[in-house]
Amino acid sequence: MMALRDLSIKRKLLLITMLTSSAALLLSCVGFIAYEWFASRRDLVQRLTTVADIIAGNSTAALEFGDRKSAAEILSTLGANEHILAAAVYEANGRVFATYRRGGRNPAVPPAPAGADGHRFAGGRLTLSRGVVLDGERIGSVSLEADLEEMHARLQRYGVIVACVMAVSLALTVLLSGRLRAVISGPIADLAETAGRVADEKDFSLRAARTGRDELGVLIDAFNDMLAQIQARDLDLQGHQERLEDLVAARTAELEGLGAIVNSSADAIVGKTP
Repeated sequence: MMALRDLSIKRKLLLITMLTSSAALLLSCVGFIAYEWFASRRDLVQRLTTVADIIAGNSTAALEFGDRKSAAEILSTLGANEHILAAAVYEANGRVFATYRRGGRNPAVPPAPAGADGHRFAGGRLTLSRGVVLDGERIGSVSLEADLEEMHARLQRYGVIVACVMAVSLALTVLLSGRLRAVISGPIADLAETAGRVADEKDFSLRAARTGRDELGVLIDAFNDMLAQIQARDLDLQGHQERLEDLVAARTAELEGLGAIVNSSADAIVGKTP
């Protein structure tokens, strides 16, 4: 803060505008990114839950009749979703019934759910489990594992958009503040110039131009009133000095006349002396 004291009013106004605008924009952008982060996670969980429910519904007959081949074929339909890395159908006792792994990635089979349905984010992946229910009885479960690349790509796009918005906003702030700060810095600069001329020229008849009725206008009026009072006192002093000079001149003339009379009288007395 000490370094800002010696800067000009224009630079101080620009820095204040930039700092406040940047802080407000940054706070807004952080809030926006945080909201998108939570919203992206929620949307991903909802979409994966829908897929898991479909797989669970289609796997009911396969689990009921022990048809592993049919369950594997159902899981193979997940190949249409490039973000699902692995999936598994488990029996009610937790044993693996059928599995699916995306080719080329060799992911591990999702672990069997421990009881209730749920999901968790760990290691850059989302693991979600849903139960396979038949006539109100849980006869197995389905576990899916998906990457977070889609969510990360979405957040990166939003990050680029936010960065562009901040850059454009800051550029507009600099442009507009450059035009608007003259409303404040202009009258102050004019007041400083007038004060400097008064100090250099000792001319108290100068006046600062008033540009508004705000606090700066009140300050300029007070400055002009001060100059008017100083000018009036200066004129009074000049008048007193002139009157004093006239009085001194008159007294001097009287004394000179009196001295001439005294000298004349002395000469007359000397002339009459025998």
